[in-house]
Amino acid sequence: MKNTVSATNKKFDVRQIAVCAVFTALTCVFTMFLQIPTGSAGGMVHIGNIPLFTAAALFGKKTGAVVGGVGMALSDLLTGWAPWAPITLITVGIMGFVYGLIVNRQPTLTRLITASATVLIVKVAGYYLGETVMYGSFLVPLASIPGNIIQIAVNSVIAVPVILFLNSSCHSLIAKLCPSAR
Repeated sequence: MKNTVSATNKKFDVRQIAVCAVFTALTCVFTMFLQIPTGSAGGMVHIGNIPLFTAAALFGKKTGAVVGGVGMALSDLLTGWAPWAPITLITVGIMGFVYGLIVNRQPTLTRLITASATVLIVKVAGYYLGETVMYGSFLVPLASIPGNIIQIAVNSVIAVPVILFLNSSCHSLIAKLCPSAR
């Protein structure tokens, strides 16, 4: 009996790793796919938060943290934004964790909107602090705030209906991929 439980836990771990890997890759590619510089000292608008928010909402806070931090930091490393990778790893990792924490694998419109608004605050604060250190100025990072707001707003407008659709239409698949998610 003990071996059966261990085998089940290993399957779950492999499934969870696979889900993290797929969504990390999607986040990286979506971040790299469309990058519109905001014109500020640093930063861009991209669509990488869509798979991040989806993973965090459907598979939880730990998955969200890994997918967000690693996926976007990897994108930074691959697209010439390498100096930003540590800031991205920490800030977007926290964003994924917070999004997953708020939604708690039970995506409703209210939870998704609340999560989106909260991660907007995390993003603005995280990148503001990171840029303050990077540029040695409290004023320069202010220029990035509008781009950060646009990025989260656009991604949320797209991600929220996608998450609600996937949750309702793929509920059984999601439960099979990560049994503890339900």
